[in-house]
Amino acid sequence: MTDNNDDRSRLLALIEASWTTQAIRAACLLDLPQHLAAGPQHVSTLAANTHSDAAALRRLFRTLSTIGVCRDDGADRLALTTTGALLCGEHPHSLRAWALQVGGPQWQRLGELAESVRSGQSWHQRHQGRGSYDALADDADNAAQFHRAMVELTRRVAADVLHAVDFKGAQRIVDVGGGSGELLAAVLAAQPAAQGVLFDQDHAIALAPPVLQRAGVAARCECVAGSFFDRVPAAGDVYLLKSVLHNWDDERCIVILRRCREAMAARARLLLIERLVPEQVGVTASDRSLARSDLNMLVGPGGREREQREFAALLEAAGMALAKVHATRGAMSVIEAR
Repeated sequence: MTDNNDDRSRLLALIEASWTTQAIRAACLLDLPQHLAAGPQHVSTLAANTHSDAAALRRLFRTLSTIGVCRDDGADRLALTTTGALLCGEHPHSLRAWALQVGGPQWQRLGELAESVRSGQSWHQRHQGRGSYDALADDADNAAQFHRAMVELTRRVAADVLHAVDFKGAQRIVDVGGGSGELLAAVLAAQPAAQGVLFDQDHAIALAPPVLQRAGVAARCECVAGSFFDRVPAAGDVYLLKSVLHNWDDERCIVILRRCREAMAARARLLLIERLVPEQVGVTASDRSLARSDLNMLVGPGGREREQREFAALLEAAGMALAKVHATRGAMSVIEAR
């Protein structure tokens, strides 16, 4: 029999986990990682630089040190750990924008999770009568924040996709709903003979130029604004849809897939980069990550994560067939369709 004290301690840790999210978000809002990137600072100096109360700042740092984000070098000189350095916006593996997204907009929506479960509707549907992406089109600041967060998450996924999928011979690669182009930039960098088309709404591709330039592929990539519910650029050898279908219900997923099918030549490949729900969900970190994403889809855009058979059914309804599933080193799978 499990010790009740162990159960209680485990449950308390789960219930109270919110403090870590908000402590990390506070560090980002105060720009603490950026100020400490060059080296340790005395708490009084850091407080002056961040317009903070020194005593309160010391308490925040003590909290952050318990989760390995920072450390006290002695005599009240505060420093970042290698983990905390990932909260610097210029770090090549930064998670700063994602920390702000999770602690801000997602925090608000998850606070009303019960209402979404009762109604089956997302936060935006219940409060604004529209989808979350429609809201982004009207809010430039939130749109920029969201797309910066997506760039951060896509960096690791892009490396996993390149490791799992062979793009040799592809001359024209179309990234449908590709956001700011992080995935397409990585693919084009690995395929120097290929041309790319980044297709998304205006607020998404507005942030693409520096991403494409940093990867050295801007001259080989065309940015096209539009809606994948209306059309998709034609004549691609490979079509990418990363984390697109999980944003939408089945009906709209089928519309997106049909638009891709209409644009595809007979030998073109469609690559869906998505999480796959297993037949039996366990208690691993991977299972928890998938469950978190599924709840974010419920309260956010109104979509959901799916099993492999459900993706196969969507493809069949759109006139395509699932050809192969490529496992990756990470949480995502690549579902190849033709």
